[in-house]
Amino acid sequence: MTTQVRLFCCIAVLQVLFAVLSQAVEAADSGKCKISLLVKFPVIMEGPRASVPAVFNGHETRVWLDSGAFFNFMPKAKAVELGLTTEPLPAGFYVSGIGGSYTPELARVRDFGIAGVTLHNVEFVVGGSDVGNGFLGANFLGFWDTEFDLAKGAVNLFKETKCDRATLAYWGTGMSVGEARLFRGDQDKDYHIYVEVIVNGHSLRALLDSGAPDSLIGRRAAERAGIDLTSPQVVGSVKMTGVGSRQRQSWIARAPVISIGGEEIRNTPIRIIDDAGDNRGFDMLLGVDFLMAHHVIVSQIQRKMFLTYNGGPIFSATTDREIGQRTTRAVDMGESEKAPDPKTADEFAGRASARLVQGDVIGAIADYTDAIHLAPGRADLLDDRAGAYLRGRHPELAASDIDAALVIAPNAPQLLTRRAQIKLSRGDKSGALSDTDAAVAGMPKGSLDVMPIVTLYERLGMASRGTALIDQVVALHHDDAKYASLLNASSWNRGLANADLDRALKDANAAIRQAGPIPSFLDTRALIQYRRKDYSAAIADEGAALDKMPKLPAALFIRGLSRLAKGDTANGGADIAAARESQPKIDEFYALYGLIAPAPEPSKTVKSTGAELEPVGSDGKEL
Repeated sequence: MTTQVRLFCCIAVLQVLFAVLSQAVEAADSGKCKISLLVKFPVIMEGPRASVPAVFNGHETRVWLDSGAFFNFMPKAKAVELGLTTEPLPAGFYVSGIGGSYTPELARVRDFGIAGVTLHNVEFVVGGSDVGNGFLGANFLGFWDTEFDLAKGAVNLFKETKCDRATLAYWGTGMSVGEARLFRGDQDKDYHIYVEVIVNGHSLRALLDSGAPDSLIGRRAAERAGIDLTSPQVVGSVKMTGVGSRQRQSWIARAPVISIGGEEIRNTPIRIIDDAGDNRGFDMLLGVDFLMAHHVIVSQIQRKMFLTYNGGPIFSATTDREIGQRTTRAVDMGESEKAPDPKTADEFAGRASARLVQGDVIGAIADYTDAIHLAPGRADLLDDRAGAYLRGRHPELAASDIDAALVIAPNAPQLLTRRAQIKLSRGDKSGALSDTDAAVAGMPKGSLDVMPIVTLYERLGMASRGTALIDQVVALHHDDAKYASLLNASSWNRGLANADLDRALKDANAAIRQAGPIPSFLDTRALIQYRRKDYSAAIADEGAALDKMPKLPAALFIRGLSRLAKGDTANGGADIAAARESQPKIDEFYALYGLIAPAPEPSKTVKSTGAELEPVGSDGKEL
């Protein structure tokens, strides 16, 4: 993020924290150089997000570590959840970054607990697109020396003394250590970490961003570096968002050589994003994919980033799913690091979460098991192992862990939601409904975390219960990049429930105006038109959706019903048959809402594959 008017870092507050936690540690390669450990964050990877526990005025929660955010930040819904009051910032203050800009507010936390210390009157910027949590920004992570070792669940802050020429990679004995120079910010008190990256021989200014899942290059810088987006090898990719509400087109291209501190990454796929009109002070992001593959420490005094290679894929880790697996590796970086095993429950859990991000489910389960042995009373560890068991297709073991966690924390909404999902997958609708209702009682109103509960109500045939929950989310996300999707979800649930169809149609139209004719959005509007008995409009919308996604089951089913309602038996029956072939249990879902198609003729019966009904998303399209 960048700003037009700067907030000033609470340096005095940070110095109190560091003075309390400081302990001396000798650097490995110099008797004179000393690095003092100031803060050791107990990091858990929540997917691609580095998460740490925090306490806001007595409310225990977690926040993410985001070195790319200029300041501590949280979305409006999180501030409401934590009971924080907000106030306007000075006129002319705005935050800009990928996806545009927004005008934020300010919240002050009276008592903020982090890393075992309570700080007072800690400020957070409030607003922007909601990615699901609050962040500790560069004012925490870029002021002192910062170590990132996400593959082992570690982020640490250090202070160095007399280390002008020393290599701070204290773990790197016998390894090849890279040294990349740092750029200074354009303004005073800009604590972002800007690293020099050489792309095809061109020097780029990269922001080290622990809050960005993917590394990427801005289109303007990519073109300067000779990357041709019109090349046949370039693949059009997803639209992306950042702090603003606008979406940006992205592509996956190949870079012949990317060099960082002497490390060379050759012929690598890399994501390119359209940055036209964005006001940013950098050309590139080095995100969590890069940080998972490296162990780095940033020296503010030497203006260098020291790095070693952990092994495994680098940028291609986030592009494999779109272009197929590639064996992109670093060269000239020596052997991978061989680190000692964890000793504490937090260390085992940190490594387990990182292993899960890398796809090592067996290793993650083993580490979570060790963590639970060391801290058997922690519900979060049982919940995390349950998630790993589900990834490994062991639902019975996952259910056992969730039950055990709920004994410790009986009212935890996340645990109740997960148990409801497991019960529903087993066909226990009564038990799933009971847990879903209990989860709602403890869920923060207006939080995006409520959307899995909305999905549960959809699958239970009670979409009407989800509409009130979604409306609360929509109310807090008007300036969010997800706003159109939330409007679509609201419309979809009203369409299923056959309730307040005028509002449903209005919201569906607004979603399409903002995001364009996305197939799932067109399908939502078609459902509403079908409920309104405007069958021609429903057929037109589903035809447009199917032009882009010819096998979308929901679109085929609703177009089939609409054609049958108009007397077009042949084409309507063909659509229904195609929907059933694509999703054998589609009738089962729509029957919950009185949307029933004629049974197939015996000679045309589609043989069931025995597949379970897939979870229906809040847009209702993943049937």
